[in-house]
Parts: sequence; C-alpha cells; structure tokens
Amino acid sequence: MAALAWAAAAAATGFELPADVPARAPGLWSMDQMGAISDGKTTFDIQKVWQVCLDEKADRALHELEVREQQASVAGLNERCEEPRPVLKNGELSWTMHCSGPSPIEDKIGKTEVRHSAAFTGDEEMRAETIVINRDNLIHSNGRFTTRMKRLGACPQGQKSGDMLLMHWRVNGEETLKGRQHRNVFEEIANNKTFKQSRLDR
Repeated sequence: MAALAWAAAAAATGFELPADVPARAPGLWSMDQMGAISDGKTTFDIQKVWQVCLDEKADRALHELEVREQQASVAGLNERCEEPRPVLKNGELSWTMHCSGPSPIEDKIGKTEVRHSAAFTGDEEMRAETIVINRDNLIHSNGRFTTRMKRLGACPQGQKSGDMLLMHWRVNGEETLKGRQHRNVFEEIANNKTFKQSRLDR
C-alpha cells in the first residue's frame, strides 16, 4: 500500500506553472532561438527560427516543452532530473532544475544544472534565457541560449493550436534544413518524455 501511495504521489507531481503567469496573446508567434554550446575546446553556435500557433493551452504547454527538451537531452548522459518548481517574481518566470546519474563508463556521478528565466513585455513579446552546465561526467560542457518571441498576427488558416513550423536551423552559420519541418507543441512534449524514458531504461 505504501508503494502504491508513493507511486500515486509521484504521478501527481509534474511541471506546474504559477496560476498568474502572464499569457501570450493568441495567434502566430515567431521564436528566434540563439545559443552556443562549448566543451572548453570547441564551440557550436546554434540558431533555430520557429513559428508557433498559440492559444491559452498551447501557451502554457510551450513553457513545459522547454523542461521536457532539457530532461530528454541529459537522459543521454544517464542523468535523471528533478521536476523544477517555477516561480513568478516581478514579472519574470524562473526555475532551476538539477539532474544527476552514474557515468556509463567512468566511476563518477554526472551532474547537470539547468537555469531558465523568461521576461514578458506585454502580451505580444517575450524574451527567455536558458543556461545549461554539465560537470563531473564524460562530457564537461556549458550552453547559453536566448529566445526572442514576438506575435506576428493571427494563425494562418488550417493551423491548429500548438502547431509549430521550424523555418531555419543553423549551426555555425550553416543552414542544416533542406525544408521546413512541421511539429506540434503537445506532440513534442510527449516525444521528449518517451525519448527520455527510453534512454534511462537502457
């Protein structure tokens, strides 16, 4: 019974936004994500440009997607992450997530810290920053990513809530896409959860 109660409690916990987080206005938004990843020797500059159709539900889900993407990423290092507890203060949403796990080769404990903050400028602009620090594992690296979002207008006819379109994906200035890629916020959350679990179950 105790085990069942613990499992139920674990299932009930998850990523929960504060109720008063400012909402982005419904419609089509541009997302320009720029960042750099470095291991001390090599640095990769990355840029992704998205368009995403938001309503109230997709808006809140987009915040969760940032968490699930980071959890899936560090799962490749055999690390499990705690669920962050977002805080809204002075109009800025922030959270910190700690991850750890045994190195798959060396007798070490890998640790990753992810820090995220998002500042809102009215309901039609937003800027966010994510800092990722990996240490004490096979891979020692750090990354800093900034995202600028701006509302473009109404969603195009035929687009539904949560639909995303990856317009550009550049690495060190080189375009990697052969064509635009269609995604969906809700599907991406589910896919990242599945990917994370598949890596941790190995």
